[in-house]
Amino acid sequence: MSKRKFIAILAVIYMLIFTASCRSMETADTAPVTTAAQVQEANTIASGGFAGVLYEDTRVTAASAAPIPGMTFTRTSALEAEDEPGADNRESTGETTEAPEERPGETETSVSAASTAGTTVNTAPDMVISETTAATTTQTTVSETAPTTSAAPETAADTTAAVLPVSAGSYSRNTYSALNHSYVKAVWISYIELSALYRKSEADFTKGFAQMLDNCVSLGINTVYVHVRAFGDAYYFSDLFPFTKQLSGTLGKRTDYDPLKIMVREAHDRDLSFHAWINPMRLCVASDMPSVPQEYTVGKWYNGAENGKYIVNVNGTYFLNPAYDEVRKLIGDGVREIVSRYNVDGIHIDDYFYPTMETFFDSDAYSKSGASGLDAFRIEKCSAMVREMYTAAHECGSALFGAAPQGNNYNNLHVLYANTKAWAKGGYIDYFAPQIYYGFENGAVPFASNVDEWSDIVAGTGIKLIPGLAVYKCGAEDKWAGTGRSEWQNTDTMLKRQKEYSDSAGCNGIALYSYNYLFSPSYTNTAIGNEISNLKPLLRN
Repeated sequence: MSKRKFIAILAVIYMLIFTASCRSMETADTAPVTTAAQVQEANTIASGGFAGVLYEDTRVTAASAAPIPGMTFTRTSALEAEDEPGADNRESTGETTEAPEERPGETETSVSAASTAGTTVNTAPDMVISETTAATTTQTTVSETAPTTSAAPETAADTTAAVLPVSAGSYSRNTYSALNHSYVKAVWISYIELSALYRKSEADFTKGFAQMLDNCVSLGINTVYVHVRAFGDAYYFSDLFPFTKQLSGTLGKRTDYDPLKIMVREAHDRDLSFHAWINPMRLCVASDMPSVPQEYTVGKWYNGAENGKYIVNVNGTYFLNPAYDEVRKLIGDGVREIVSRYNVDGIHIDDYFYPTMETFFDSDAYSKSGASGLDAFRIEKCSAMVREMYTAAHECGSALFGAAPQGNNYNNLHVLYANTKAWAKGGYIDYFAPQIYYGFENGAVPFASNVDEWSDIVAGTGIKLIPGLAVYKCGAEDKWAGTGRSEWQNTDTMLKRQKEYSDSAGCNGIALYSYNYLFSPSYTNTAIGNEISNLKPLLRN
């Protein structure tokens, strides 16, 4: 039987099983277990390991952020070593000036269980993969050397301006002491929410952002996750990425004021922790790429042989490919630059990891790697990218490094190639703000059980857990929730109860998605207003 037919049969089985419980699924919905191999994988993943091998519980320090301990596992299959390309469930964002930020964790379908049938994958940067067939067993070692993370010598810093000299390849350490609250009450402010400040004078930009922060403070918020690089376009003065066209009108042309400097200052004036939110892999839409000045690395790559390798066009949007050392170095240096130059309190990433499951994205790098499975190869490179960002943040200052992956860890691992368990056990994340955008009655991933799963992931690691809550769902039909389809329409205490449950589970706060749904008249409604009225006393307590 061909691999394609095998996958098709399993896909049919998958659909028959799950249609009984809900008509459609959110990406957060757990894919069903249909084979003995998947049962084993589900059990070991739940324990923080693969093939029965558990990760070490001891979390390492920033000075030695290490690969996950190496391990050996066996893939028994009559199929080809290369994984069948799966359907891409990620929507293209389109033009940055028009398309809304994709609500993290929201797509109509989940990856089919068939895409991983009979396969156990490993994310260890130093790992040995055995491919077993009826005739032979071959063994390949895929090694990723842990980066050296010794910090640069401490230098004097102006903790008001926080603009330190940065030379090519050398980043000074910022002596600013990051402001982070023991209990986090956060809100996401995306590039869409910042659009009200586009093409403004310095005075108007400052006044507008200050008003946004005043609104946050009035609700009891103490932390903001603010987009500073959404499409490879910097909302700050960068030597690595072109200045955003949203503020100046021309990609690469700076305004006469530094937006990030203003935003950080205004946040700190209100005792708000400011986390710079970046999308490490996502770049501009294809129509904007010719406008990226060649003085920037991405501009050089677009016009060179690296186009299609280091940067790849996926459905009209370009993405950086973390399979290459040079790309991961650029991503890490992007973090170093921000932390060195600005008094940010954290670097924040969301769930924009691998943009497709198709093989074209990194076929050249994979074919030359010697790895025996595309899934394991991508998971390893994604983990290496995350480790590089964590290392960069801690090399250059006291800022935290955090991520807001999807709530569903099956999809994180098998669709986006993001192994959140490995990041926790390996010690290269400071906090998770997972997008737990589900009700208590969700037919596949109820809120409470998902919080419990994440609590288990961070247990014993010292990593903070800050569940992300979906303000935008209040009062709306949750069409992918199965039995919980109408839950958000029949209550005005969902957010209040979710915060209470998170607190009871020992979480370190909550994060609300997003600013517009809390404060913008064109986004809010009566149901949201009632939910916030019930939540507000808990936030202000």
